[in-house]
Amino acid sequence: MNGCFVLYPFELGETLTKRINVGVSTDNSFGCELAEDVVCMEDIPPYDVSLRDGWAISTTEGNHTLVGEPVKNGEQPALLQKNGSRWINTGGFLPLAADAVVSDSDPQAPDFAADVYPYENVLPRGTEWTKGSLILKKGTVLGAGAQALLFEAGIENIRVWKRPSAAILATGHEIAEAGALSSAGRHSSNAVYLMNLLSGLGLTDTAIFYAKDEADSIADRLEVLAQSFDFIITVGGTGQGKSDMLRLALKRAGAKQSEDQTKLSSSLPFVCANLKGAVLFGLPGNPLGFVNIVQRVVLPVIWQSFRTDPFFVRRQKVFMGFDYEGKAGDICVQLAPFEGRVIALPVQKGSGRSSAFRDAAAAIPNPQGRRIEAGEAVEAQLFFNGLLS
Repeated sequence: MNGCFVLYPFELGETLTKRINVGVSTDNSFGCELAEDVVCMEDIPPYDVSLRDGWAISTTEGNHTLVGEPVKNGEQPALLQKNGSRWINTGGFLPLAADAVVSDSDPQAPDFAADVYPYENVLPRGTEWTKGSLILKKGTVLGAGAQALLFEAGIENIRVWKRPSAAILATGHEIAEAGALSSAGRHSSNAVYLMNLLSGLGLTDTAIFYAKDEADSIADRLEVLAQSFDFIITVGGTGQGKSDMLRLALKRAGAKQSEDQTKLSSSLPFVCANLKGAVLFGLPGNPLGFVNIVQRVVLPVIWQSFRTDPFFVRRQKVFMGFDYEGKAGDICVQLAPFEGRVIALPVQKGSGRSSAFRDAAAAIPNPQGRRIEAGEAVEAQLFFNGLLS
């Protein structure tokens, strides 16, 4: 079938980014990946902890007469008197010389603590970790559970791979800024789409900016953004027409385009460059091309800048709903249920419709450009939608 969108094979050339090891406070590290092992700085728990409400006693002594005030959580109690017992709540610091907690029993009863064994209902000091032991390995992504362990261990600062910042620059005379009336121009749905995907990756420092189709205006804005952001993704102006100003703007801003991009700029639908240390992707304004390049190029590159594992891709077995005989590359498809199976249908190129955000659901890799017949089972690589699903 002719007319379906195919992202042809390409090479980006030199490595675009490198991961940066930075120190951050633990309370600002959620979603980051550890760049170093984390070891315990002290025994955890740092004292013998009561696991139940009850009476703290010493199992090596008898009588266990109730003495003293109840142990208050958070306060280190004095030495337990000989043959004594003191009330203690769950999580409390066991009195010195005590080694067990008796629960559900009357301390005045004749058989009180008769069958209690050492460290019954007690979590001894250093049971979970001892000083110097490994808590989390390098490469751990700090989710809720991992962060809870760090806080429990009193770890205040850690080393992680720096989470990148990203600026999205929507260009065009017709593009209206957020909040403007629709009559003022078209809103940059491309920019919002990408913004939400970056948020789904875990990026927290992202923003959308705007510039008119003027080379100097775009160049000025790019130079400013390059001072504050690790990535700059522009929208629009990547063609070869008289009104396409991105390449001229990059030249005026002093950007260095990738060698492969320079050679193939007339055939590739996007631009890749380095501007004062920032990685720049220039993407087309057409929603279909934008979606495909974001999914297959931009997201994986940004992911690798702060993750050591490959960019995650969900795969699904589907059946071709059309005959394909065309060039090698990633075939963009929409997916539809049909008679208990999932059918891949082509997403037609050239329309410029925003429905691409809804329809473009997956890519079918076809690096050899082989013929694929309708009804053939193939593997589709699903597009990331910004949510875990």
